[in-house]
Amino acid sequence: MRGRLRGLSAAGLFATPSSNLYYLTGIDFHRSERLTALFLFPDVDPVVICPAFERERLRRMSAVERIVTWEETEDPFARAASLFPAAAGTLAVEPSTAYDDVERVLSARPGWKAASAASLFASMRMVKSLEEIELIRQAIAVALPRFRRAFDALEPGRLESEISSLFGGENVVQFGPSSALPHGASGSNPLARDQAVLIDAWDRPGGYYYDITRSTFFGRPSDEYRSIWSIVLEAQSAAVEKAAPGVLCSEVDAAARRVIEKAGYGEYFTHRLGHGLGIDVHEPPYMVGHDRTVLEPGMTFTSEPGIYLPGRFGVRIEDDILCTERGAESLSPRVERLETISA
Repeated sequence: MRGRLRGLSAAGLFATPSSNLYYLTGIDFHRSERLTALFLFPDVDPVVICPAFERERLRRMSAVERIVTWEETEDPFARAASLFPAAAGTLAVEPSTAYDDVERVLSARPGWKAASAASLFASMRMVKSLEEIELIRQAIAVALPRFRRAFDALEPGRLESEISSLFGGENVVQFGPSSALPHGASGSNPLARDQAVLIDAWDRPGGYYYDITRSTFFGRPSDEYRSIWSIVLEAQSAAVEKAAPGVLCSEVDAAARRVIEKAGYGEYFTHRLGHGLGIDVHEPPYMVGHDRTVLEPGMTFTSEPGIYLPGRFGVRIEDDILCTERGAESLSPRVERLETISA
């Protein structure tokens, strides 16, 4: 980590509660107005500062041995500033840290300036270890029976919100025209016969996310629905086949987009192909036209092409993909054919 800081020409690191702090230390605090933060400087042990009453809770989850506390009657930012080395320099800041926190700590330590550590964290977290990949596999194993339970519960009159509650974790359940909204919500729409069903689900049961979407049909689908579903699956397959070490993320997006455009539905594929997946459900890299990140073995991402016909229905198929030395592997079991649900 110190070597990476030197690569940024930074003399220290400042990180408050976030997925990045969790990645570095195991600290899984919610961010609040009470300062909890990691400071890392060359030639000294890393230190976490936190409210005194949080010390024991933090110690149980943190890999950092040195903990400095502050009392409610103290200024925590002045206490934090006292930890800085004498020579001023650049403080690399975890990118989601509040601007106000950065201002307050630097106002107590004149001469220091701040710089974003976004590129540092992205470079560390994009390539997953074997242990991280296993945690994603375990999360997916939690998701699969949730989908089965939700689909088994479909019957006329069931509300989107009821199926969502039954599913568990974070999810969106959409019936009929609602499924044509790429970022919709589970509402009070009742399920009717001969309707599209879309379930997008994500959760981190063991600290790492799964993110899977399944589209199906309750009743007898039209030929148009079957055709669009098959086009979306073909687009996803093209993306998975394209993904390999040395390939740009933008090229993976383009592979899926070409299939949908060739079929005449390009204007209805309205979002990027996918995103990195790990401690955050959305993290670098991004499968989108402007992302020039080169895929490497160990990178994990979603492949989720979709076609959305406003006011009618939408189809999205999403799986969690691992870039390997040989190409791409789907960590979640991909669907092979449309399996409708009897009304």
